[in-house]
Amino acid sequence: MDREREFRTLLLHIAVSCPYDAGELSTRISRPQQAIHEDLTALMQEGSVHLHDGVLRTSAATRLVAESAGTELREVQEQVLAELRTGVAARSTTLIALAESGCAAEALIDLLIRATSRHPDEAGLAAALGMVARARGESDDTLMLRRATDAAARSRPDEVLALTEKLLDSPSSDTATQTSAALLAAAAHIQSNRLERALALYRHVGEERIGVDAAWAVVAAIGRGDLPAARQWREAMAQNGLTNRAAGLTDFADGLIASTEGFGDRALELLAGSVSTLASLGDEVLLPETPAAIAALVAFGRGEPAAAEIVLERALRLELGGEPGRRRHLLLIAWGLMMRGGLDAAERRIAELQDPRELCDRDLLLYWCLRGGLARRHSDLPAMREAWREIRRHSFGLQITLYDLLPFGEMLVLAARLRDSAHISRMLQAATELLATMGEPVVWSTPLHWHGVQAAFQAEDPAALIPYANALVRAGEASRYAATLAVAGGTWLDVLRGEVDFDSVAASARALAGSGHTWEASRLAGQAALQHPERESALSMMQLAREIIKEQGGSEGRPATSPSVLTAREVEVASLVLEGQGYRAIGEQLFISPKTVEHHIARIRTRIGASSRADLLEKLHDLLSDRG
Repeated sequence: MDREREFRTLLLHIAVSCPYDAGELSTRISRPQQAIHEDLTALMQEGSVHLHDGVLRTSAATRLVAESAGTELREVQEQVLAELRTGVAARSTTLIALAESGCAAEALIDLLIRATSRHPDEAGLAAALGMVARARGESDDTLMLRRATDAAARSRPDEVLALTEKLLDSPSSDTATQTSAALLAAAAHIQSNRLERALALYRHVGEERIGVDAAWAVVAAIGRGDLPAARQWREAMAQNGLTNRAAGLTDFADGLIASTEGFGDRALELLAGSVSTLASLGDEVLLPETPAAIAALVAFGRGEPAAAEIVLERALRLELGGEPGRRRHLLLIAWGLMMRGGLDAAERRIAELQDPRELCDRDLLLYWCLRGGLARRHSDLPAMREAWREIRRHSFGLQITLYDLLPFGEMLVLAARLRDSAHISRMLQAATELLATMGEPVVWSTPLHWHGVQAAFQAEDPAALIPYANALVRAGEASRYAATLAVAGGTWLDVLRGEVDFDSVAASARALAGSGHTWEASRLAGQAALQHPERESALSMMQLAREIIKEQGGSEGRPATSPSVLTAREVEVASLVLEGQGYRAIGEQLFISPKTVEHHIARIRTRIGASSRADLLEKLHDLLSDRG
């Protein structure tokens, strides 16, 4: 190749891609990097190439593109696009240069849509996108719909709604475009927990035109507690799935409806089948909610967190739901691990999220409830308060849906622990009414009633426990899991009253652990040990607590405090408190007044963040066990 040809090829690559340096160019041009660097230096000295905003440019770009043979120009464009398709970061300058060089490839418009979404204020990108769209003969409505579809695939509901709003209001939009826009907007509302808005859009589309997308209307209707509407939308779907998409969405809808009937025996099978079928479609199908996430919620409601983990891990491997699905599945895997006492493992799965700020509103609330639940199990009061502040912020104006009941249950317990139950009274009433409207479906109501029992314990309010305990007893007629929780709740109440029976505690603790509640099982045995007057029985119960955690492969989550936060005198007082001594008896042994003992205990409670006497005893036991 002669020198003039080498220079021209170099300039054409600069015109089409605006590269960083000789190193980047050498990956595309079969020449040594040093030789390219020397040519760039020469071209810069003569003024043909210059550095602007950190990239190389040529003033002869327009002329070079116009003079280049069609095949030569396309080869350079395709080479740059091929690199970008491998995952190389697409710089705005490169995308704009490609558009200005006349490239109108499908891949370029996809990259420009993504870049415009990330940098909405960058005028050059918007102009380049319009240029490529016009070159492809696409209308403004078609381009806006493509942008909304891309935003939906990346779980950006606010962006979807902003784009589809214009299409739904546009008199120029044809019926097909308006239908697609309505379905995208409805999916965004599902992700944002605005299920009534989603249902309004599905009604706008109409049963006669919605087809298998009626599955999402089923999701929205059941989430709002309207089972008759859900069954009506199900009838609007085709009865036989001729395509994988139709078959997968049909199983999804049927599995969700089945979860509200009896103990949901068919639900998991149908939902698991939907996972496999829809995953085979890759990113061709938009999933505002995934069958794996619903399957996990159903499994939790049946006391089968291990089954939830199997389905969720499978969905992760199959990349079901793309990046938004991955985030939701990770959160639910972490939730199951937290239930089973695997607190450290749960933290590791949460860390895989990388940036929680990318979560949609629905999953952000789940994230902070998970954070609060882990902090509560670690007895980390500052972390609990931080999580609670975020929960309050993200639950402001929340319209409770069926799919929020799991995180809301943890909110119920945290609110009781932090003495802020008034904040969630409206949501609690809404959750209660939602379940009553649906006839108290066992799978969905049982976890909330169990959390209600735990909240009553935290608030030291036995009367508040009664409606939840009664609901568990009734649910126990159809669910062994609910029956297990009902018995465990009664045993726990006896323990807190000082009526400790080792056999009952051991049976309830092991039954709880067998249903996935390893952490609560260990705590029940631990609290029974603190309440038992006989040292040998107390030690046996503590051994049981340790065995349960070990058998389930969990980690108890040690307190964030250490014995060093207490003075030597406070350690003496704490040790006697654990032995069950009263103020007067402690004072007599330490030769101080009962009033001084009271002051010591008040300071100890403040130092270790104990919210009640039961919490104080529990934390002191952990604290002084570590010391010894």
